[in-house]
Order: sequence, then C-alpha cells, then structure tokens
Amino acid sequence: MAASSCSRPELAGSADTYYDAKESKKYTGNSRIIHIQTQMAERCLELLAVKENEPKFILDIGCGSGLSGGEYSAHVIRAVAP
Repeated sequence: MAASSCSRPELAGSADTYYDAKESKKYTGNSRIIHIQTQMAERCLELLAVKENEPKFILDIGCGSGLSGGEYSAHVIRAVAP
C-alpha cells in the first residue's frame, strides 16, 4: 500500500520513509497537531506535579518534531533533548 493512498501513514510503513522534509513541515505546521501536542505537554506537566519556583528540567527522548519542547519552554522549563 502506498503511503499517499493510506489515511494513516503509520500503517503504510516506517516513519522515516513517510516523513521527509515536506511531510515533516506539514505536520509541524498543522494547527490540529499543534493543539494536540500542546494539550499532551500540558498534561505531562500536570502529571509531573511541576511546582513554581523550583528548578525544572525535562529530558525529552522522543523522536518527534519538538512541539512539546516549545510548550515546556513556555512554562520556563528547560527541555533537554539528545
């Protein structure tokens, strides 16, 4: 099955064959994706019970676009990615 004919690209093959520069740019610029990633990052911070006025570091070992790191930075949290 070709990636372009599949509504769910993760079912068509590995991410590195689908997410070239063009697809990555579309992903990171998609307002729905940005909204979802922002919600997930905010929920992550809730689960971690991040407190005010304490040093904050998050090791982001994901293999995504970095949208979550932007949300962490908005909360004055240092996100470290390998």
